[in-house]
Amino acid sequence: AILLLVALILGFKVDELSASISQLQKEKAKYQTTINQIEQLKRDQTLLETKLNTISQLKKGSQLTVRVMDELAKLTPSSRLWINSMSFNSSILRISAIALDNATIADFMETIVTSPYFATAELSGTSATGVQGRQLRSFSLTIQVINADYQEEATEETEARK
Repeated sequence: AILLLVALILGFKVDELSASISQLQKEKAKYQTTINQIEQLKRDQTLLETKLNTISQLKKGSQLTVRVMDELAKLTPSSRLWINSMSFNSSILRISAIALDNATIADFMETIVTSPYFATAELSGTSATGVQGRQLRSFSLTIQVINADYQEEATEETEARK
């Protein structure tokens, strides 16, 4: 009799636990849909942030070339120095130019490195050249370019975090 009573009680407990398990599985399924949606939203957010960062970098890069050329034009003493050719590749600007004398070349190099867009100016070579009967100096420079706009934004972001 006691065994029968224990078996009945255990039977009810099993039924009760089975119902509880079934209820919990339904709740889990209901929440799983929400969890999946949240995970998808997080993936979408990450993708959008990546796209925005890419657009921002492209925008900064496209403006850099224009700003470098403008800065170079501002810094070039037009009555004493003339640029013959230039090439710009990401962070290196190479120019070939003619100047009145070595002092003009030296002044130009010193002026270049004062710009927020140029880090260094390295003289690749100089030579005497005749232009319309005058002895001038032909030279080449290799200039390290800095994205000053990007550095200013990075500095502002760093200071804002403090």
